[in-house]
Amino acid sequence: MSGSGEPVFKGKVRGGPLPVETHGGAKWLLVASGKGGSGKTSTSLNMAVYAVHDGLRVVVVDLDRQATLTRWYQRRPDEAPSVALWAGPMADASKAVIEIDALDTADLVVVDTPPGLDDHPEATRLLVGRADFILVPTTQGTADIDSVVEWMKFLRREKAHASFLMNKVQRSHIRYRNAKLRLNRAGPLCPVDVRLLDDIEATHDHGVGACEIRRSRGAEDFGAVWEYVKQQMLIGSAVAEGAAA
Repeated sequence: MSGSGEPVFKGKVRGGPLPVETHGGAKWLLVASGKGGSGKTSTSLNMAVYAVHDGLRVVVVDLDRQATLTRWYQRRPDEAPSVALWAGPMADASKAVIEIDALDTADLVVVDTPPGLDDHPEATRLLVGRADFILVPTTQGTADIDSVVEWMKFLRREKAHASFLMNKVQRSHIRYRNAKLRLNRAGPLCPVDVRLLDDIEATHDHGVGACEIRRSRGAEDFGAVWEYVKQQMLIGSAVAEGAAA
């Protein structure tokens, strides 16, 4: 990101056309929750990588001043399938929407948001309204569950299409089972969750997704999440469509 805080747009949007049931234009996936440490960036980058391996043209949007997604993008190997990056402060969310929609060359836009969404009510409502689907990552910790349950209440009032995603889970813990019960009562829950695994953390170190790490256990988790997201957003695989043709 530039020192002035001005948004930056980097990379070419490559890939095939998007086979979707839609009115046209890119699909927008918003990854958002009220607290930090819930795995928003890991989820965002992995959804982007799985999408680009499906042959889609992908833009990732980093609206977090910590710029974790931007640093991941900067580490991405030259030989890896490319994604484009739009980076800027949350206050410039409207500029991101205008500039990316004007491209008309993206199939999927994955937006990574900062914590403290209450500090940006106008930008938050804009992104919620623009999103075709919203993933709400959360750990199994009580404080995180409390936060996302309140966030889901807001999303449901806004009539947003959204689901919780349990992240960094330890399935043997009683806390995990209790968290699932609370989330299921509060709103839709992605039927698969993401375990607390070292290889998922390693994606940040190397600018890759879990599916690009050899023998990654996290690839199974995020692969299943991506299949769920595709169903929710009515996205097909450009690779599969091309092979069928």
